[in-house]
Amino acid sequence: MADHIIEWYGPERGRGSVEDVVSHLPPVKSAVREKAMDMGFLAELLLLEHRRTGAAKIRVEHAPPRKLDSYVYLEDADPGGEGEGDTRDRSAMSIEFGWTQTHVFGKRLKKPIHHDGLHILGQVMNRAAKRYRG
Repeated sequence: MADHIIEWYGPERGRGSVEDVVSHLPPVKSAVREKAMDMGFLAELLLLEHRRTGAAKIRVEHAPPRKLDSYVYLEDADPGGEGEGDTRDRSAMSIEFGWTQTHVFGKRLKKPIHHDGLHILGQVMNRAAKRYRG
């Protein structure tokens, strides 16, 4: 069998490079979108483990046509008041990373209680990354 040598005469990086051309092929773009949808579905299943989800939801967003990325978000309306109108989503952060309880029924606890987060997005990312480790 003869060796096949492929030479690339385009730039090494950036627009027109091998990475740029391959990443914009329809099957590659489709695979990225499909992977994001799969990750979003798994995240929704993991969110169901949360006892009181309130308005929490998983959202998958795909970038405009020339862009390649897809995003998986954990979102929740911020019922706490302080974060309203802010770009931070404290409720979603508490679901993901956990929170510390300092008061109960209006009284300060002597020792704060930490409630672990579900690490929904972290679990989804770890599962996806394990498939690509050698």
